[in-house]
Amino acid sequence: MTYYINQTAISYTVGQISYVQNKFKIKMTKIILLFVVALYATTQAYSQCACCAGSGTGSSNGDYNNGILTLQKKQWVAETYGDYRTIKEGAGHHGPHEPVDTSAEEETPLKSMFISSLGLRYGITDKITVSALLPYVFLQTDNGNDNGIGDLILLGTFNIFSKNNFNLALQAGVELPTGIQKGSNFDNTTVVVGSGSFDPMAGLAFSKRWDKLTLQGNGLFKYTTTGFEENYYGSISVQNLSLSYRIKGDNNFCSPDTSKQTGKTNFGWNVFGGYYGEWLDKITEEDVVDENSGYYLGFATLGTNLSYKKWSLPLTVSLPVIQHMNGEQNDAGFRLRLGIIKSF
Repeated sequence: MTYYINQTAISYTVGQISYVQNKFKIKMTKIILLFVVALYATTQAYSQCACCAGSGTGSSNGDYNNGILTLQKKQWVAETYGDYRTIKEGAGHHGPHEPVDTSAEEETPLKSMFISSLGLRYGITDKITVSALLPYVFLQTDNGNDNGIGDLILLGTFNIFSKNNFNLALQAGVELPTGIQKGSNFDNTTVVVGSGSFDPMAGLAFSKRWDKLTLQGNGLFKYTTTGFEENYYGSISVQNLSLSYRIKGDNNFCSPDTSKQTGKTNFGWNVFGGYYGEWLDKITEEDVVDENSGYYLGFATLGTNLSYKKWSLPLTVSLPVIQHMNGEQNDAGFRLRLGIIKSF
């Protein structure tokens, strides 16, 4: 009798262990698949590109506009963005960061670009969030189109101060050389999708929330090291400042106390406006500094963010108000950015 009782107990224990192991395997499989999707199934675009610098570097947390800089512990966020940018023709036939060349047949003016990206964020603790974002870039020129995968960004956000709805966070990360080298259509321009270099970055983010207003901003600097063929494709600095107004709902997407809210609407709507600045250093190819590269651009931004339960749809329109180009370059046009964000 004792033998059968022990055998049952042993069988039950083995079953428990098997159940825990299977549950752990399923959970690990989900995590691995999420990272695989974030790294390879690409659709704010942190590409190192002389023509699309800062395409996502300054977007970290900026699309939420809810004053939350870090996720709650063990929270995941998946996000995808589409960023369309136009280029004004007005400085001869030269692309917006393309060296002046006397040979017209060698010129490849850039007309527009579309930068799609997919990323993941994860809250290690309530004060530490890590993220990965990978872009895929489409470029349109008079000589044809080209596309390719960009450089992967790994970024950590560390909330160092929280009081009275004011949050301050440090950011640190690295850009990995996953992007492609210049395509066949762009060998005679300074358009770069992948830099071929490991580039460290650091920044500061803050937010302040009132009843229906949220002021949020961040600044991030990326130090670019020498990459493909010992070329230097320019360090980048971006600045972002926005003021949002909550029209409906609690605007609590990604908020640490979202799960504690009860009896309130699942739908949220806010509008925001602000300023986005982007600086790019001059590039150096084959030990020659391109005097017609590098710039400082300033954009007035206007947008809205719709949220329902754990989904969020931010839309931002940016219009250039400052155009300081080095040398002869075409001006930047408007930018349109749409995101789809899911929290789980």
